[in-house]
Amino acid sequence: MVDLANVDGWNYLSVAEDEDYYYLALDLCSDRTNNKAGEWLALHIANQIPDAVDSRLAFYTLEDYGYEYLFYDVDNDVPFLYDSHTISGSTEYVDIPISPEMDEIDVYRGTTTGDYRDFWTEYDNRNFTASSVYYSSEPEWMPGDYAIVHFGVNITEKFPDEDISTFMSGLTNVELEYKISSNLESNPAGHVGIADQFLCSIYEHGDVPGDMGNSALFTATVHPLYYSADTLKSGTIVLDYTTINATSGMFYFSILGWNDEDGVDPTAFEMKFDKLSLRLTTSIYLSYIVGNSITNTSYDLAYSYGPSAMCEENHRMFEFKIAKSEFPTLADEFLYLNVAGYGTMIMENTNYWVYPTFGFPLSPIIASIDDKQEFLKFDMSIT
Repeated sequence: MVDLANVDGWNYLSVAEDEDYYYLALDLCSDRTNNKAGEWLALHIANQIPDAVDSRLAFYTLEDYGYEYLFYDVDNDVPFLYDSHTISGSTEYVDIPISPEMDEIDVYRGTTTGDYRDFWTEYDNRNFTASSVYYSSEPEWMPGDYAIVHFGVNITEKFPDEDISTFMSGLTNVELEYKISSNLESNPAGHVGIADQFLCSIYEHGDVPGDMGNSALFTATVHPLYYSADTLKSGTIVLDYTTINATSGMFYFSILGWNDEDGVDPTAFEMKFDKLSLRLTTSIYLSYIVGNSITNTSYDLAYSYGPSAMCEENHRMFEFKIAKSEFPTLADEFLYLNVAGYGTMIMENTNYWVYPTFGFPLSPIIASIDDKQEFLKFDMSIT
């Protein structure tokens, strides 16, 4: 039947898993039509996402590293072909995550606890913590307590795979955003000889990793950070994007803490990173991306029209499964999901639906996701 109308009613979403797959079922009891003309289904699924607000690029950064999407043409029973729509205009993309799946994080001196996802979400009572260790005098470096964390960020991997060259050519600024605290006061200008003050600075290394064997080169471009003890300090550091490695797309920097030795008072310190992320400014405004990022052999999608256990009337249903091998293996087990489609659960004056509905939900056909709150979060550890 193609002349039936959709009705007000309940619709049901079910999520499950086994050792190898995640499963999704949509029981759209209010969709009483069987007219496939123009019908589509859009899925955004992830096991890790950044704490992003108003940043469409932040999620595509993790494509193939914990985030996948599928836009399906129901009428023709095929995925959408890849298509992206961009327009010219200066745009800032915030909360771009730093992740070891594509980037590098090394401890040059000191020790660390936690992992990179501890600095993905601000104000969550989780920190990536660098603790100082005492190092005696050696060539190039004075004795004292040190904590040095070194980062190599692959800037090209922060852009959608098919549009890397477009976005790189439009790149006009890169900033490091941070929220950091310490048990000591950071006073890079006057800390020497004061045990309860230490030096905390960010050092740029450009297109090559920082080499501690050449302290003059290592500390050539310095951004000192000043903040009080036990106080969370927020800010941004403008990085020289013109020194990104043209071949690998890598950019390197270090966060260095140092407290000179004191024969009387303790000089150990901790640096706690509540948030570290990138802010990229480009001349390219991203409207939407559609298509399929999932390996063709890693998913199945089926749909039907008929009754179900939840509704005896004929209606539209979808079933979807995706291999867990598409996602990184993580210590916790969460699944993030956004689903959308054509025709049912209709919002006023629209012919599409989006779940969850957050803010003013636009059709993903014309506007990509730009906020973490547009995802449902499922705790899969209980299944």
